[in-house]
Amino acid sequence: MGISRRKRKTRRKLEDSESRDIISSLPDELLGKILSCLPTKYAVATTVLSSRWKNLYKHTTTLDFDDSTYLYPRKNLGNGRRNDNASFREFVNKVLGECKSKISKFRLKCGDNIEFYLIHDWINAVFTHKIAEFELSVLDMRIPCVLQLCKLNCENLVVLRLDGELILRVPKSVTFPRLQVLVFKGIMFHGSSSIRFNAYCKSSSDNHSLNGILLGCPLLKELVIEGCDWNGGDLYFTNPLLRSLTFHAGIGGPLDQLNGCTIYMDLPNLVQFNYFECLAEQYEIRNLNSVREAQVDIHFNDDEFEEQDLCDAILDLITGVYCCQSLHLSSQCLEALTSGEFELPIFRNLTQLTLALGYDVSWNDVLLDFLNSSPSLESLTLVQGFLQRWQCSQPDDDEFLIKDEEVPPCVKFRLKFINIKDFRGFKGEMQMIIYFLENANILEEMVLHWDKRKRAKKFAAKEEEILELAKSSESCTIAFK
Repeated sequence: MGISRRKRKTRRKLEDSESRDIISSLPDELLGKILSCLPTKYAVATTVLSSRWKNLYKHTTTLDFDDSTYLYPRKNLGNGRRNDNASFREFVNKVLGECKSKISKFRLKCGDNIEFYLIHDWINAVFTHKIAEFELSVLDMRIPCVLQLCKLNCENLVVLRLDGELILRVPKSVTFPRLQVLVFKGIMFHGSSSIRFNAYCKSSSDNHSLNGILLGCPLLKELVIEGCDWNGGDLYFTNPLLRSLTFHAGIGGPLDQLNGCTIYMDLPNLVQFNYFECLAEQYEIRNLNSVREAQVDIHFNDDEFEEQDLCDAILDLITGVYCCQSLHLSSQCLEALTSGEFELPIFRNLTQLTLALGYDVSWNDVLLDFLNSSPSLESLTLVQGFLQRWQCSQPDDDEFLIKDEEVPPCVKFRLKFINIKDFRGFKGEMQMIIYFLENANILEEMVLHWDKRKRAKKFAAKEEEILELAKSSESCTIAFK
């Protein structure tokens, strides 16, 4: 009697659990979309849940393969590596062969354990679908993989990301009519002395392998070039719809490929501009009037520039983004700027300014110029080795020298926030914060970030001294971090 009662209870629990399995009762198409949010390895793993889930992974619209999930989380080496390699190849082949849905997004990340011919076979298989997003990361290759850009040609492609040891061959004509996001990281472009990022220019016969990259991308909105080698030469950025441009030397990119070169920019809709590259000889900028945020961090070889030429080159770049609202300049930018005579443009829209001051430049050299050129400035940040000259000594000629100058209007009437990083409490720094506290009439907050190299036990006395300083703004608070 008791045994049959227990059986009935067990059967009832099973029936209740099945009735509560709402997810399994969803349509195949919807479950496929849910599984598309997972890496493909885990989507396929759901086949063990029940017979209902056995073939649902075949309805995913996103395929995400990463060989590191096969090769690295293992306890044994030796023959295990060959087995893992084989299982990864078989897994990718199996999924690509069984996929019933239309693949819209494909991501492949692999290393030197995968043969080139397999990569090409998988790419060919994927592009039989109307794919919208394609991402390929080929890392740690002993020999770069050669990739024909025309193999990635698809009229539905919206996002294209290529990363790693790839040699990209670009034909004269390639069309991506819907492409909006293009990311190149660590790519080596095949044979050219110039690369033309231009939606409407005509390809020249001597540079055809690179000139056509954006020729067929009229809808491009985001472009990232990081650590790439295009064999030097002039650069042309004139795509009319581009809204975000990141140009980064990265780790693998040559440091001298812009020597003696000119960068042309005509980007009327650009909003975000990130430039972390070597300094070109010349910048010709026609229209960056829509830029809202600009970050500029350069490196250069002193032997490649005369002092005034160095100043003029960085000044051209800074002047090109004069309409921005937020501007970040590195210590190398300011070093180049102060190498000659300069006159800054008026940054009428600038509300946030970040200056990174290094050993070779103090704020005495540049700060007053930027304050007088930024009538709308509300937030000022000084970072990275601020006033490093005082780290070893405090000579009189390195004190705060602009205190006797006329106070810039933005300091008196607009400045609300001041951040100073690597603060040490030296004499010149103290004079500087006294200057701002006495003249910034609507200052709301000053934050001082102590230099981590300074001994913490010295902070307390200096903080008490700073908190006792007179302030023209009654609402101003001073914080220490």
